[in-house]
Amino acid sequence: MIAGRWMGALVCMALLGGSGADAGEAVRIGTETRIFVDDALVAVKTGVVRKVHPCRKLPGPVVEPERPWEGRRVYVYGTVHYDAAARLFRMWYASYPPAGKRDNRLTRSPRALVLYATSTDGVRWSRPNLGLYEYAGSKDNNIVYDLDSPSVLVDAREPDPAKRYKMIGRGRRKGGGHGAWVAYSSDGVHWKDYPVNPVFKSSDTITFTRDPYRGDYLAFHKLGAKIRGYRRRVVWLATSRNMQTWSPSKLVMAPDEVDDAWVKQKGQRTEFYNMSAFAYAGQFLALVPTFRLTRTLKDPAPDQSSHDGPIHAQLVHSRDGRNWRRLDDRTPAIPNGPADFDAGCILGVTNTPVIRDEEIWIYYTAITTGHGGAMPEKRITIGRAAWRLDGFVSLDAGDEEGVVETVALRLTGNRLIVNADASKGYLTVEVLNQGGRLLPGYASRDCIPLRTDAVRYVVRWKDHDRLKTERPVRLRFRLRNAELYAFKIGGSGSSRGGE
Repeated sequence: MIAGRWMGALVCMALLGGSGADAGEAVRIGTETRIFVDDALVAVKTGVVRKVHPCRKLPGPVVEPERPWEGRRVYVYGTVHYDAAARLFRMWYASYPPAGKRDNRLTRSPRALVLYATSTDGVRWSRPNLGLYEYAGSKDNNIVYDLDSPSVLVDAREPDPAKRYKMIGRGRRKGGGHGAWVAYSSDGVHWKDYPVNPVFKSSDTITFTRDPYRGDYLAFHKLGAKIRGYRRRVVWLATSRNMQTWSPSKLVMAPDEVDDAWVKQKGQRTEFYNMSAFAYAGQFLALVPTFRLTRTLKDPAPDQSSHDGPIHAQLVHSRDGRNWRRLDDRTPAIPNGPADFDAGCILGVTNTPVIRDEEIWIYYTAITTGHGGAMPEKRITIGRAAWRLDGFVSLDAGDEEGVVETVALRLTGNRLIVNADASKGYLTVEVLNQGGRLLPGYASRDCIPLRTDAVRYVVRWKDHDRLKTERPVRLRFRLRNAELYAFKIGGSGSSRGGE
């Protein structure tokens, strides 16, 4: 037990950038952005509230079912990746066309196909004719594989070039037996099965990522569990070092009483459809499609679920990728509507945010109806959500000045860069020593206030724009009618001086 606690402390220190085991010691931070989704780096905050920001959306889908092998629905559970070298966006998505027309080598899923598309702008997508598998007698299509809920990882840490791309989804062996299925590729187009498959029990939705701190693969998958009297869809986690041997699945995300506060009649409940997690700003974030099951249909049509209700996506967070926490503000990060194409469900979400200039893009499966809608009214397409850079959550102050003070930080750079919207007010920064005493020349009155909306604002004081780095400091943000999203430390770390 003691060893386990010590290991947990070390992992936490690694995620925070800490250099020692004593909680009173300063936390070493590098140049990675730090966001305010939790209070891990906050010692004091007054007069501010933490706010979740819903995404901005395009007015319509970016990918719709157009080809025979796409049937009447396309899904993205896994991945959109920007290839900087090729200046190309790459998408792996799924379709469920009519059975009976597929290549006889595609045996892992009775219906699902994995498809590949590219784009130069992330909005208009092309389907290359890859010539790999037949559909209806022709290889002129973009089919690359066959799994339910395909999630692709571009694994920059993989030493073997043949396995730079990895995929997980639900598949089955010939003759029966299904679960999480894994494959690898050198280019993201030509895929091979790993020797051992399936690797663990799973339902029909799986996404995964790689822990950049420990190196493990983290697979988040849907299985049922009895929660407060009902069997519900919930999220489990299995981990692996080699994609072949996986840990026992652990329940990591289940609805609580707050999630069920909307319930008005027996049988209604909240469930979690899946979870797409990714490392971001020194920690982990995830989007969880949250299903409000409003009714059970007695006589559903073919391809129609008996469970009906809307699904939106909420934001959750973790410091280690394994222990997850909810925010007090449960405003949907990807809400339904206002357009018709996603008014019913946000069913699946990509496992990789795409960072473009000053925005974050995440792609999602959009459905016109609730989960139990019937074709053809139920139309399933792919949409794109966007936030400002680091813009999932902010600490906001109103008419009264708010204060956010960090724990003691040991800096590796000498410039402070802030992401904040102070266009209706102001934001200033004070610098204190480790004990909380204000450093000369770094008071709020010395700081040139930010009065605009800026994603990368370099904080300046009257006589200088450099931080002192030889000893730990605390940063005290003062803001009024402003939103504080993030900060980071830049520069060489060469500035010195006394307190």
